Order: sequence, then structure tokens, then C-alpha cells
Amino acid sequence: MKRLLVLFLIGLIINGCDISRNEKTETGDNIMNHENVKIKTEDDINLAGDYYKGGEKGIILLHMLSMTKRSWEDFAIELQKNGYSVFAIDLRGHGQSDLNFRDFTEKEFDDMIKDVKAAKKFLDKKENVVMGASIGANLAIKFANEVNGVVALSPAFNYRGIKTEDEAKNINKPVLIVVSEEDRQSVGDSKELNNIIKGSVLKVYKGKGHGTNMLDRETKDLILNWIGENF
Repeated sequence: MKRLLVLFLIGLIINGCDISRNEKTETGDNIMNHENVKIKTEDDINLAGDYYKGGEKGIILLHMLSMTKRSWEDFAIELQKNGYSVFAIDLRGHGQSDLNFRDFTEKEFDDMIKDVKAAKKFLDKKENVVMGASIGANLAIKFANEVNGVVALSPAFNYRGIKTEDEAKNINKPVLIVVSEEDRQSVGDSKELNNIIKGSVLKVYKGKGHGTNMLDRETKDLILNWIGENF
């Protein structure tokens, strides 16, 4: 009798553990509503990406230096819920993509523009917006005329050899520039870029930091409204 009771209790414990694992997986699937994909650039670099399937309009997300696609996760899910198909990539040298950015020359950093090109090809949408933070913002500005618009968080004239001033003079697409006033690395250049880019919009905050660190509720709403009005 005691043996049967022990076996019964063991069975309850095992079943309980299995249920907990299933609930955790289900919750995770709901939160992580994306597909992990691999793409290849024109110079044969393998890139990892998170694809959040949505509507007919696409948004490409480019992270900051030393960060990964995961830095966009919360906002990517929100963009998806607003009807956009979203593709966040690990730039070359970062995360699960090939190479190591710590070994890069300025030329190799500048080659990251090929990553953006590959991301656009993967999305294959008629309308695309590219959104970048810090070094990703510079890439977005350089790529502006290849898409329908740009959101640039904390851009500069030059990040690790990725330069924006010459490209900015020829941009003919809508551009939203967001920066925080205390960000010495970016605020002056952002204001100058806004003067150079025809039809750009500049938003200067206070005390929000740099790049994706600025993505609080206020900044997210600004971006969502701007994208909705322009696309």
C-alpha cells in the first residue's frame, strides 16, 4: 500500500513538471512570435535574423555596435502587432552572424551596407522602412534611397568608417532623426544632418541616452505615428 502511494505521488510530481514545461514553452512562443532565419550577403557572409511576419509593409531593424538583434525584440513585437512585417538582423561581426567586429577595419565596417541590402532582399516588400540605432542609424541613412524611409536613432557623420554626410545630401525619402540632448557623440551631427536632408524631421529629447536606449513609451509612439503618417 505504501509502495502504491509513493508511486502515485511520484507520478503527480512528474506530470506536474511536464505541465510546467509546456506552459513555459507556450508562454515563450507567444512572446517570441518570430522565425529565426539565415540569409547570405552578396559577399558570402552568413547573417542571422529574426523575422516577425506581418502585413505588406516591411521594417528592417539595425542594432548598435556590440549589440544584437535581440535589442529590438520588444519593439519588433509591437511593430508586428501594428501590422508590419519586421526583420531584425545581427549585423556581420555580431551575435550569431559571421565574423567578429572587433577585428574590423573601417572598410569592413562600411561593408555592413551589404547586410542591409540582403535584409531588404529577404523581406521582398513593395514598401520598406529601415530603422537603425547608432552605427545602425548611419547604415540606415546610407541606404535611405533604396527604401521608402528611414528612422535614425542617434546617427553621426562617422561611426567606425560608416560616413553619412555625402549620402545625406542626396536623400529624397522621408527621414526621422531622434537623439537625446546630452548625447555628445550624436546630437550635434544629428542637427546638422537634419539641416542637410531635405524634408527630414528631428526630435531632440533630454536624458534618454543613446540609440535603442531611447525606446521608452514616448519614443515608440513618436516612431509609430511617424511611420503611420508617412507609409
